[in-house]
Parts: sequence; C-alpha cells; structure tokens
Amino acid sequence: MAVAILAIVAICGGLFVFRDAIWGPKFIHSGYEVSREGHSPYIGDYAVPLEDETWGVTGPDNVLVTRLHDEVVYHPVNSSWYISQMVSSYRHSHVQEYLDRALATAQYLVDGAEIDGQGALWFPYHFGHDVGTLRMGAPWYSGMAQGMMGSVFVNLYETTGDAKWKDLAAKTIKSFDQPKTDEGPWFHNVKVLDNKKFTYYEEYPALADEQNAHVVNGDIYALYGLYDYYRITGDEHVLWLFDVGATSVRDSFGSYRNPGKASWYAMTYYGRSVWENPESYHKGVTKQLRMLAEMTGDAEFTRQADLLYTDFH
Repeated sequence: MAVAILAIVAICGGLFVFRDAIWGPKFIHSGYEVSREGHSPYIGDYAVPLEDETWGVTGPDNVLVTRLHDEVVYHPVNSSWYISQMVSSYRHSHVQEYLDRALATAQYLVDGAEIDGQGALWFPYHFGHDVGTLRMGAPWYSGMAQGMMGSVFVNLYETTGDAKWKDLAAKTIKSFDQPKTDEGPWFHNVKVLDNKKFTYYEEYPALADEQNAHVVNGDIYALYGLYDYYRITGDEHVLWLFDVGATSVRDSFGSYRNPGKASWYAMTYYGRSVWENPESYHKGVTKQLRMLAEMTGDAEFTRQADLLYTDFH
C-alpha cells in the first residue's frame, strides 16, 4: 500500500494530490465552483488623470517612483495599485501612455524580484517595517504583495496577449506553495484550531508565531491573486489554495468582527493590540467580503458584509 502511494506521488511530479494526511486534522474547505468568466477585482471602467500622483510621481522612464520617509523604495504593493490603475485607465481610454507606464513599472518590479530554487518569484521589501512590537527586518516578504503581483501579471497578460506576463504570473503564484520556514521567504500559514486546519496568507509573516496576526485585508488581497490566476488557467491546485484560504476567512469572521464598532484590523489578539480597528480598513474589508461573495457564490460572505456595515459605516 505504501509503495502504491509513493508511486502515485512520483507520477504526479511531487504535487501531493492527497492534501490531507490520512490521519489528524483536516483542512477546512468548501468545494467552491469558481466561474472563470469573472473579472479581476482590480480592474474598473475608469481613467485617472495622467498627472495624478496618488501613488507617487511617474519618472521620465514611465516607472513609478515610490518614496517612504523621503527615500526612494522598492514597494511592490504601492506599485501594484498604480499598475492596476494604469491598466484600468488604458482599457477605458485606449491612451497608450497608460499602458506604457504599467509595462515599465511592472518590468521594474520584475528586475528587482528574486527567484528561489523551486522557481517561485518573490518581491522583497528592502526596508524595515516596525509597528508596535512587530519588527519586520529587511528583507521581508508579504502574501499581500505576492497576490497583488500575481493579479498584475494576469491583467497585463489579458491586456497585451504577451505570454511573458502569464509566465511571470505562474512563477509568482508558485510562491503560495512555500510552507512556513525559519530561512527564506514564506507567507502561507497553516494553523490548527479546534482540530481543523485553517489557512492564512500572512501580510506580515513573522518568525515568532504569536506575532502572525492574520491581517484581514492583506489575506483577502492574496486570495484575489489566486482567483485571477485561476480565471486564466483553470488550475485546480490554485483553486484549492483559493478555496481553503477563502473558507478560512469566512470561518474566522468572529475573530475580527467588533460588534457595534469598526472591525479589528487583524484576527488575533496580538494583531488587535498592534493595529486596533481603523475605520478606513473596516470599510475596505466590508467591500472585500462582498467581492468574495461574488467570486464564490457563497451568501455567507454577503451576510458578514451586511453585519459589518450595520456595525459601522
């Protein structure tokens, strides 16, 4: 029997088909049937003014310049927001400069990325990030950044038809398969609660386990990247990663809802003590839950969004 199982694993090229062990806690999942006819949550029918500097100044080479504390920094999340706005604006207006900016900034991010021994592409932060007692020493890596960059490449592929971007999306999404490690980048965190395995894609992955806060909006932005990649590939493994992550967000609602007030920024006690409950994030998560309802067809996300709206809007 053991030989047969090993043979199956070998045939599958190392991708473990049996995601749950024969014994022990099982991953929570819902078996979502996600339509591939949906649209990216980052793309809208609008055009921002070319002179808009919400995300920073665009340099003469069409690359966004991001400054933090008066220093130019490599910032994948900020640049991803900018690229998404440029792609939306190009699709709406057909003005080439928008696309030129999106392509140049995306290439700048690729040039600064790292590829690991498994072929996964990572987008590092080269500056420290300290919040409360949390210390993210450089370099650090974020599930939010990895998911957003996956969506960036999917949307550039859909816009240009250039397979280069699809390949980069595949390499970026591969980073979701990296388990927690003491050395090297990771953000995929599996926690056993009530004898069930919950999956969280950490915005701020910390070596000290008690500091892994399960930041709500960052986790959902990571899920968006899986959703976008599944749309263009139909990859069943990626759908599984989306399913277990989305189900974990759904079933963790009580850990961040703050009845009658703005919801908590993160799901854990540590996260709540560090970030508390900023109103703008509460409103953003309310919208994100509605987007998850649209992606999954699960009315429970709508119910949760309605509760958050009733709590504070």
